[in-house]
Amino acid sequence: MGRLTGKIAIVTGGGSGIGREICRQFVDEGCAALAIFDIDEAGAQETIAQIDNGQAKIVAYKVDVGDLATVDAAVTAFHAAAGDSPDILVNNVGWDQAYWFLESQPDFWDKLIHVNFKGVLNTCWTVLKLMVAAKRGGRIINVASDAGRLGAAHEAVYSGCKGGVITFTKALAREHSRDNILCNVVSPGATRTAGYDNVKYSRPDPERFDEKNERQIPLRRIGEPGEVAAMITFLASDDASYVQGQIISVSGGLTMVG
Repeated sequence: MGRLTGKIAIVTGGGSGIGREICRQFVDEGCAALAIFDIDEAGAQETIAQIDNGQAKIVAYKVDVGDLATVDAAVTAFHAAAGDSPDILVNNVGWDQAYWFLESQPDFWDKLIHVNFKGVLNTCWTVLKLMVAAKRGGRIINVASDAGRLGAAHEAVYSGCKGGVITFTKALAREHSRDNILCNVVSPGATRTAGYDNVKYSRPDPERFDEKNERQIPLRRIGEPGEVAAMITFLASDDASYVQGQIISVSGGLTMVG
């Protein structure tokens, strides 16, 4: 028996990177139904092709998480397709580029907030209502970033968005403990994904980016998507039944917060 046998899950940003590995592990652990929400529809379909084991119902929806109407339509469609409400929501989608704050523009801030913060509000607001009505508890795992714990130069607005995700999740944990809905944050450090490359190649010194990161990380290497996904899978399972309102860094020791 898998740790997620029979569970119904939604993963945003499941078309690549950490999101794809989350989907892979969820299916391997016995999820009955899985929805991938991603603006990259082709990437989501590629994830399905890679992970489909013929047992789970896996569907993809083209979703702009920052648009509430799009989120609501996808959640409604998945609720009907799965035949029940979600047990697990993972807000994994994220986007960033590297700029000094004073070199950035308001339209750039708006895009960061739209994807990285408003997207979390939209999915949580929509899915939580179903979880509460179902009265069987649930799991919400929001993916932040160690930039949201420490602040990162060249990523000021992104850091602010991820810091907002952290405190928002803690507030949800306080509000929904009575519903047995566990709300936690996984905070990756540098991880080899397309998003990592997006930041790397928008910096003034991309050729030194890996070296700088590895020098700061006690384990002296960049993380892999499956290592972050493993923590998310743990938090989604009954093994984490007494973990509530926590931030867990998966960063090779970069962030050690006591």
